[in-house]
Amino acid sequence: MKNSVRIVALQALLMALVISLAMDSINAASINIKNQCSETISACATCNNCGGRVNCFALAPHNGFQVIDVGPNWPGGVIWGYPGGSANPTDGNNAKPQADLAELTIGAGGQDYYDISNVNAYNLPLLINPTTIASPGKRQGLECGSPICSIGNIYSFCQSPNFLTGAVGYGCYNVGGPGPVATAGTEHFANACPDAYSYSKDDANHVYACPTGSNYEVVFCP
Repeated sequence: MKNSVRIVALQALLMALVISLAMDSINAASINIKNQCSETISACATCNNCGGRVNCFALAPHNGFQVIDVGPNWPGGVIWGYPGGSANPTDGNNAKPQADLAELTIGAGGQDYYDISNVNAYNLPLLINPTTIASPGKRQGLECGSPICSIGNIYSFCQSPNFLTGAVGYGCYNVGGPGPVATAGTEHFANACPDAYSYSKDDANHVYACPTGSNYEVVFCP
């Protein structure tokens, strides 16, 4: 009798594991990182809340891409890019404070949350777009929307108190961005990219959400 009970319990455990793995597979997200710029760039990705390892990929111009599978949970995910094809994590870490960021948290209570952040800087045009939308999501405003930030000429855009960074990211520092309130410098970013964060507490109308199980693309130079 005891052996029969153990077998039934083991079968129940295995079934629960199979169901759990199946649900994880259904809810797992993939992110297609695409380069539509006219030059080679390096795109980097990390997850701040799951180890912080940085992976970088050289993406050829005009639709070079890299698909990353992030599973059903990717807390504090960040994607950014910088010019050139070094795809070196050290260069990527140095470029990150000089770049605009695609920030994605996958699997937070059945929802994914994402935004574009210019809090630190801006260097490359950027788009986040849901490519498949899990039920019951729909494209409506901040629900499964597609934030974009595209500044034409960074040299004419980047005016004092903000300033150009040079290598490795070749961006424009947002001097007031890390602060809790808007400034003349952050307003310059806000006006150029109304879909994106311009300072650290700039939450209103900048956080997008889509049901977990959706897939996304992050596009440079959309």
